[in-house]
Amino acid sequence: YPSIQMVIDIHRDAAADANGAPVHYTADIGGEATAQLMLVIGTDEGGLSHPGWRDNLGWGLKLQAVLNRMYPGLCRSIDLRTERFNQHLTPGSLLVEVGASGNTLREALAAARDLGEGLAALIEGT
Repeated sequence: YPSIQMVIDIHRDAAADANGAPVHYTADIGGEATAQLMLVIGTDEGGLSHPGWRDNLGWGLKLQAVLNRMYPGLCRSIDLRTERFNQHLTPGSLLVEVGASGNTLREALAAARDLGEGLAALIEGT
């Protein structure tokens, strides 16, 4: 599918506190508890070829800017990693962590809705 311009790999963060208990990341978006999003961008720092990682980072920064403008507090900091996460296979590839293992389904669904709206706004150029 050479026409694909973007691939979004959606996960939840498996973060745990010092005691191993699941954590949750939330933001108050319009009075609703919403799981926070974190964009994960792979690089070539681990030694494997990934010449387009800076382009993916640019795409992630644009998406994060749109989301932060529309939903302040929704995004955690971008996580720049040494792994590729198969992001070298398609330009515009991003991994999105929707909350963490401690978040509720309701919080995750609220974040997914906001992510979709932010993606639509970015794609439409608004």
